[in-house]
Amino acid sequence: MGTQGYIERLKRNDQCSEVWWDSSPVVYAPYKRHLLDKYPAAVAHIEQLMPDDLSQPWGLSSVTTNPRLVTAAILDKREYWSSRFNLAGLSCGALRNKLYNEVISEGASALKPLWVHSAQADGWISAQVDPSDVRCAERMIARGLELHRLAANVMVKVPGSLEGIATVEQLVAQGVSVNITFCFTVSQFQAGIQALERGLATARSNGIDTGRCKYVITFMIGRFACQPEFALQAAERGLALAPEELRWAELLIYQQIQALVAASKVPVKTLLSSIKVDVDERGHKHCWHLEKTGLTATCYTLTPDVVEFLIERESHGKPVAPASEPVQAPPATFAKLIGIPYFCEAFLLDGIEPYDFGNHEAFINACTEANSAHRRLTDYCVRLCPAAKPFSLSLNAVLAAEYGVPA
Repeated sequence: MGTQGYIERLKRNDQCSEVWWDSSPVVYAPYKRHLLDKYPAAVAHIEQLMPDDLSQPWGLSSVTTNPRLVTAAILDKREYWSSRFNLAGLSCGALRNKLYNEVISEGASALKPLWVHSAQADGWISAQVDPSDVRCAERMIARGLELHRLAANVMVKVPGSLEGIATVEQLVAQGVSVNITFCFTVSQFQAGIQALERGLATARSNGIDTGRCKYVITFMIGRFACQPEFALQAAERGLALAPEELRWAELLIYQQIQALVAASKVPVKTLLSSIKVDVDERGHKHCWHLEKTGLTATCYTLTPDVVEFLIERESHGKPVAPASEPVQAPPATFAKLIGIPYFCEAFLLDGIEPYDFGNHEAFINACTEANSAHRRLTDYCVRLCPAAKPFSLSLNAVLAAEYGVPA
């Protein structure tokens, strides 16, 4: 393909950089048609970024999903997914897992040719463990192994809590590819890398082949600076943070993370998610998350909205390009940020204890969103599955046990 787009500009900096699709594979083709209809002048760029299917050796190279995206895909085509199973005898939990697994399996199948053609470098799909298990390593490990067994090109997505880090070590030791998510601090990246190191050492000692495995740690970059705690702590110190200073906070953490990853001997990459497009006072769109990063190997997972931003800029003859040289925050901005604990604990290598990974405000809010989607899918399955016991009988059992009388 001769057309130059963001991916090609990115790979001029570092061939190991990647761009992924941040949505369910089932919405890929419809969204491409939407872009072709809306931006006829950018057809060549659309075709370069989004080939007709995800198995082509150019364009978006892997896929990341999450409970919200999978739930949306299922609820958007309820009959299509639920008709695949005989509901008789299925519990709500069993149906929920079957539906979730089916979406992941179908996506993995679509990506499998690319996975094979690229010698397992591309063509991966991330599938997240149940967010309700974020504090239970045992259940995350069990669910992670279940997701791993769905297809060879499935990466298991594990939250970067204390229990999640322990889960990562155990999964890696058993030859599982992982994506450590809900990460907002350099400390989480350090703990994640150390867990990967320990897991790989155990795998080697047990003769488990990890040669085709892939590992990424996700910095949810656009979710860091928008948390109310950041603004509150700044205000308590008499500081007002301008929009560009909030973005600099995220970019400074990214730079620390990249230095940590580069120094590691583990074959791991930084994956940027929650990428945000900003609008300046003149109404012009820009994205520092794409334009001030990517000088060194970085993976990006792009939502449909961010993909459209790239195509829109191409159609206007103002293409987006990654950083061409190191970027540095203004000294006054850094001096302001370093005086705010919320920023310091994310920026400094030992800024936050592992026990508190799961107590970070951005982690809690990301987990809450995932849990909300998990509950929506559970509720849908409750309505599909016949109740194992009528509610009245269950209530009678409780009352009899507590008070010796039925309702």
